Amino acid sequence: MLTPKQEAYCLARTRGLSQRQAYREAYPHTSSWGKNSVDVAASRLESDAKVALRLRELREAAAREAKITRAQVIDRLADLAEDAFERAQDATPLTYAAASGAAIRSHEALLKWLPEDEPEGRPAFVADFGLLVAPSFLEPHRLIARGEITDVWLAGGRGSMKSSFAALELVNWIERNPDQHGLVLMRYKNSLRDSAYAQVVWAIDMLGLSDEYDLPESTLRIRKKSTGQLILFRGCDNPKKIKSIKVPFGHIGVGWFEEADMFRGMAEIRMINQSLTRGGSEFVRIYSFNPPRSKMCWVNEHCAEMESRGERVFRSTYLEAPREWLGEQFIADAEHLRDTDPQAYEHEYLGIPVGLGGNVFDNVVFREVTGEEISAFDNIRCGQDFGWWPDPWAFTMGEWRQASRTLISFAEEGGNKLQPDEQAQKIAAMLTWADEAGDEPEYHYLTVRSDDANPTAIAAQKAAGVKAVAAQKGNMRMASYEFMASIEWIIDPSRCPRLAKEVRQMEYEQNADGEWLNSIPDGNDHWVDAARYSLMDIARRGKRAYATPGE
Repeated sequence: MLTPKQEAYCLARTRGLSQRQAYREAYPHTSSWGKNSVDVAASRLESDAKVALRLRELREAAAREAKITRAQVIDRLADLAEDAFERAQDATPLTYAAASGAAIRSHEALLKWLPEDEPEGRPAFVADFGLLVAPSFLEPHRLIARGEITDVWLAGGRGSMKSSFAALELVNWIERNPDQHGLVLMRYKNSLRDSAYAQVVWAIDMLGLSDEYDLPESTLRIRKKSTGQLILFRGCDNPKKIKSIKVPFGHIGVGWFEEADMFRGMAEIRMINQSLTRGGSEFVRIYSFNPPRSKMCWVNEHCAEMESRGERVFRSTYLEAPREWLGEQFIADAEHLRDTDPQAYEHEYLGIPVGLGGNVFDNVVFREVTGEEISAFDNIRCGQDFGWWPDPWAFTMGEWRQASRTLISFAEEGGNKLQPDEQAQKIAAMLTWADEAGDEPEYHYLTVRSDDANPTAIAAQKAAGVKAVAAQKGNMRMASYEFMASIEWIIDPSRCPRLAKEVRQMEYEQNADGEWLNSIPDGNDHWVDAARYSLMDIARRGKRAYATPGE
């Protein structure tokens, strides 16, 4: 027989509490104990044969009762699918097919979801796992749980919940396989903490497991306390270094490639996987990405080839996500873009590649910008990219129209071997013109968003009377390029010949196999960068709005 406190502990664990939470609830006098002391006592208690047997009995009973929970989940998800249908019918003809298709896929997923029999040893915390998963991911979750799929490709636009699903599945795998570890990979290490690491911490918290994991802020490594399992995070600036990853026991059973489109082609992915899957026969690899704009990018072509062979690529959009998870502002922004720029909406929110070839900017109009137009401009944006030799200093001016998401570039300046005070003089000349009220030219003290790699030059220009400020470009290169590619960009090639030349010539990178990559070579981009910096606050605001669990 168990003592009353032991029984209370078992009941608390069955409700989904962590070991620490359950122990403190059953043994109130331990509230003043340190975390480590409580964890040791709880682990010792669970190793008791009688307690372990009682926990198994309660969990088996919970698994049987969970059929009611499954029915509730299905009812809720059916409502969400119906909501997706309604929104699809309200969409424009251009996007109806994609939106309705997404809703249909939700219904198909529901029909296949959740087997009648629950697997033995089912952890209590997963009783409501389906409540955290958007309808579009019910099928891949089922396939992963049954071991029927090894490589899971998740493609989707903003708010499609693919990254949150990937993080939940990774933690779920760790919980179900105590002899295995997890590895999260991104192309660039400096993106890991604010992106994938934060997403996994979110997933652990949502599953009610925060007390069972060490979540250090100083290292990119998460450890499950009771088993010693690790979730490692690595940047792949040099994929060969993945071979050096060692785990204390077992093998890496689950890998997640976040922003898979940023890797340098399938050859690089295969090289990493050869190292990733050493030492074990049971594993799953998840690839999540926003489809790049160009249809010819390697990841879009790879997924198209998979689908032509009858293999699954799991595509999702925000239309299939619970509206309350996204927030009304997200929905309003999406619908505004749908109405004002259908092509950008298709790419950003529906995840449809809308570009052809390797051109970075395929939504640019080259035309004359008249003096009459310029005289009516009232939201002029200025940007500069610092340089000396052979890279030039570059400066651009453009009118930004928020309602139509249009940039009209109408002026540029630049040169080599210019000191900051000389640059400031040229900027002052560019910003001096007559107002409508008079004929006398006057200096217009406009903000000049600048390359923050040179704070000394910014300070010198401020001293010379220019309102130079840092553009805050950190970790924003690809995001801001994607933003510039999504807007309508009008460039006067006569007034801005160097900018026009760079835009026309800019292409995505190619790897040694001739595959187009979702990366842009650095160089011959000085006036493009100046224009990009001029809108960096808007691009950054957009990225921040969607950098939430569920993206």
